[in-house]
Amino acid sequence: MLKTSVVLLNRRAFTFTVAALGCHACSGERDRAAHQRSRSVRVRVGAIELHTVHVGPADGDVTLVLHGGPGLDHNYLRPSFDQLATARRRVVYVDLRGHGATDAPPDAEGYTIAAAAGDLAQLARRLSDSSPIDVIGHDFGGAVALSLAATHAERVRKLVLVSPVRDGRQLRSMPQRAREALGEAGVRELATLSTPQGTLREPRDLPRLFRAVAPMWWARVPPPATIDALVRGVRYRAVADEHFLVELRAWDGARVASRVRAESLVISGDQDRTFTPAESRSVADSLPHGRFVTIAGAGHLPFIEQPTAFFEAVRSFLR
Repeated sequence: MLKTSVVLLNRRAFTFTVAALGCHACSGERDRAAHQRSRSVRVRVGAIELHTVHVGPADGDVTLVLHGGPGLDHNYLRPSFDQLATARRRVVYVDLRGHGATDAPPDAEGYTIAAAAGDLAQLARRLSDSSPIDVIGHDFGGAVALSLAATHAERVRKLVLVSPVRDGRQLRSMPQRAREALGEAGVRELATLSTPQGTLREPRDLPRLFRAVAPMWWARVPPPATIDALVRGVRYRAVADEHFLVELRAWDGARVASRVRAESLVISGDQDRTFTPAESRSVADSLPHGRFVTIAGAGHLPFIEQPTAFFEAVRSFLR
């Protein structure tokens, strides 16, 4: 989670959000219908069995959706991204290795962005044979998506990065960002929730954590009940949180982005206090075929706060 007050805030910043707003924005009937259309599929890739959730036609073109974190799973992205599914497009959510209901690697050395990207390359082959797929990654998921596109270019048609983590410098500056957004009292609250390694002490405190970091994620903080709804169904795994945090401290997204050949879109909320629009723009500038879009009136979760503008931009790009 968040390395003490720093990391906790840090990664929580880029990983949480859940489709709470999305869920509450739609009717209960529509929400249930979206979930009825989904199906869970476990896919073995090497020694890891990935947990995936499919929405849309069984043989449709694939759009892979990757969660943030580390430590979380795909559930906070649902049902927001379900709407990308069409008669010809299948949306596939994935719990990355060690996250959610996906298997953990056998040892600490298996918790790497490169290994997670390798899992996805194998998954893409299983889902789409020789056809390249579209990939969407949010914050930490953006790092994995970048790695996939850079090292397995033949697997990725188009790439969408939403408020992606750019590099380790962002993590090191997170304490100051947290103080500016939350104040000293907020930072102390985060410190009580985290271990020295930066993980959440008690999974049952996830709702409390979501509420504490809300000013980092939202342009307009929603009611506590809405935030709590985001946590439901999200499975937190501290081991993945801890090990991938170490990996992210050495991450250099600009260097990786320079090797990506796919057409790419980077999206940022204009009020994102976790990873600023300027930082996200710098990722787009590093991509050889990168574009950058800001979503007005949104923070770190533009797909929840401003879904109409966000999904219009994504659909237009993926055509």
